[in-house]
Amino acid sequence: MVKPSTREQYAKRAKILRKLAGAYLKLQSIGFRSNSLQEERFIETDFGRVRTLWYGFQNPEMAPVYLDLHGGGFVLGSADMDERMNMELLRRVGCKIISIDYAKAPEHPYPVAVNQVYAVVEHVFTNAERYGIDRNRIAIGGHSAGGNLSTVMCIRAKKEGKFRFVCQILDYPPLDLATSPLEKPRPKGAIPPRMAMMFDACYVDPALARDIYVSPVYATREDLEGLPPALIIVAGRDSLRDEGLKYCEMLKAAGVVTECYEYPDAPHGFTYQRSRDAMDARDKMAAFLRKYLMVGENSFPTD
Repeated sequence: MVKPSTREQYAKRAKILRKLAGAYLKLQSIGFRSNSLQEERFIETDFGRVRTLWYGFQNPEMAPVYLDLHGGGFVLGSADMDERMNMELLRRVGCKIISIDYAKAPEHPYPVAVNQVYAVVEHVFTNAERYGIDRNRIAIGGHSAGGNLSTVMCIRAKKEGKFRFVCQILDYPPLDLATSPLEKPRPKGAIPPRMAMMFDACYVDPALARDIYVSPVYATREDLEGLPPALIIVAGRDSLRDEGLKYCEMLKAAGVVTECYEYPDAPHGFTYQRSRDAMDARDKMAAFLRKYLMVGENSFPTD
């Protein structure tokens, strides 16, 4: 039986794990950096200075933009870890890309990351002409925790009405942080329950875990109606599979155009790999962006 720790104990473990993970990712990225196509920019917001990586902005012409959010349980990772996938999308889709390095827990628990990402999106939208971005064609997507933040942005954007997205990509997202990882499936390849418990405890106070900006599966139909088309990818060997499929059905019931693909033999995080499933999933992401972001075929009425 897994014995829960205190939030302080989880926080201490998370910081140690982050150092180890950071060193590993640094080794993995040696020799790959694409300086000619990537630019690091910092955006000042009311919620702190946010590091971002920009791809394809050497071209001054107006173009759509895809906003990318990396994974890591809200605790680990950085925008750099998505570079291979973003370079692939840059080549295959042709849109500009901004990868957002949002603040991490436990130092910055919910709602800091949500507020930072929203502020960055608002900045990009407001300054679209300056950056050569078509403000009517902005998409968002992410992997794991980044998938959670992506759909949260879509819900919040609809509620506040300042900007909107043409589509969203949710790659094996955690969408129910109110349910204990001990009560979720534990197939081989899933995030270990101890680690998932650490992520959840570091990111959010349990009293806030049912907030729809934390756990979108608790959203109402009214919250979801009118959201942009969604591509949801779930892994069969993942404790997050069921909540991903549930959210897919919730979106469809709310009238949202939704594509959902399950890869039964794939583990959590598989789209970062070079497997056949990973290549197929990335094919679907590229096709989805070409369909809704580049062509503009979306469910929103034209202005």
